[in-house]
Amino acid sequence: MILGVDIGGTKTAVALADGKGSVLSSARFPTDVQSPEVTLSLAVENLNALIKEAAIAPSSFQALGISAMGPMSSAAQVIHETKKLPGWADFPVGRFFKDAFGCPVFMENDANAAGLAEYFFGAHKGKDLIYLTMSTGIGAGIICNGLLLSGANDLAGEVGHMCLVPDGRACFCGKQGCWQAYCGGRQMELHIRDMLRKKTAETAILDDVGGDVEQVTIQGICKAVRDGDALACEQWEEFIDRCAQGVGILMQCFNPSAIVMGTIAVYDGDLFIPQMKERLTQYAWPRTTEGCVIEPTVLRNIGELSGVAVALNGLDCLVK
Repeated sequence: MILGVDIGGTKTAVALADGKGSVLSSARFPTDVQSPEVTLSLAVENLNALIKEAAIAPSSFQALGISAMGPMSSAAQVIHETKKLPGWADFPVGRFFKDAFGCPVFMENDANAAGLAEYFFGAHKGKDLIYLTMSTGIGAGIICNGLLLSGANDLAGEVGHMCLVPDGRACFCGKQGCWQAYCGGRQMELHIRDMLRKKTAETAILDDVGGDVEQVTIQGICKAVRDGDALACEQWEEFIDRCAQGVGILMQCFNPSAIVMGTIAVYDGDLFIPQMKERLTQYAWPRTTEGCVIEPTVLRNIGELSGVAVALNGLDCLVK
C-alpha cells in the first residue's frame, strides 16, 4: 500500500493507494501557510482516518510520497523559503511523516511530482515526457530515459526562469525577461490589468467583471480572445509566440515524445495549443516537433496522484 501527500499553497490533499498506485480514497483540506505543524498534523489525521476506514494494517505500507511547492530539497526533504508558504522554511517535512508512519518517505517538488504522475498514470505512460504547468508560474517535470531529471540541487525543472527577452518584463524572481513573465497565468493577468489601467482603446475584457480591473483573470482574458476583442487578441499573439519559443527550446534540449500541459491548457488548450504548434518550427527542428505530441493532461486528479507517484518512483529507485 502507498500513501500520498500533495502540499499546495491553498490546499493539501492526501491519498491512500494500492501497490500499483490506484487511489482507493482521498481527502483534502486548507493549507495553513504559516504553520507546517498544523497542516502536517491534519495530513496525518486524515491519512489515519482513511487507513482506519479501509481497515488496513499500518505495517502494510510500502512508502509515503510527498509533492510540495518548491524550491525544496528532495534529499533533505524540506521546503526552502517560498512566498506562498512563509512559515515553512526548512521545516523537516519528511521526518514528520517518517515519525508518524515509520515507512520510507520520498519528496519532490510539485512539477516533478506531476511529471511522475504522468509517467506512471497518464496518457503517455512509460514514455519520455515533459509535464508543463502554466499556472502562477511555469515549471516542468522532465522524464528523460525513464528517469526524473532533478539536477544537482533540485532546480532542473525551473524552466519558467529561462530568459527569453533580455531586459524584458519583470518576473517575480527578480530577473527580467523570464518565460513565465510572459506566459505564466498570474503574470499575464497582472500585465493585462496594468494595460487596462492605461488603455486608450475600447475593450470588452472588463464587461464580465463590472469594470473592476482587479477582477480580471486568465479565464476572462481567454474568453475575450474567443470573442475577438482587439486588445485581448493583440496580447494573445505575444503569449502564443512566447509559448512556442519556450516549448521549442524544451523540445530541442530534451527531445521528448510528449509535452503534457496542465492548468491553462486543461481549460483553454483548444484555444492556444494549435496556434502554438503552428509556430514551433521557428524555434525547433521540424523532426523534433513532428515526433512530439503536445496536449492537455487527461489526469483530473493529478493532485491526489502526485504524492503516490513520488512514492512509486522512490521505490523504483531503491530497486535500481
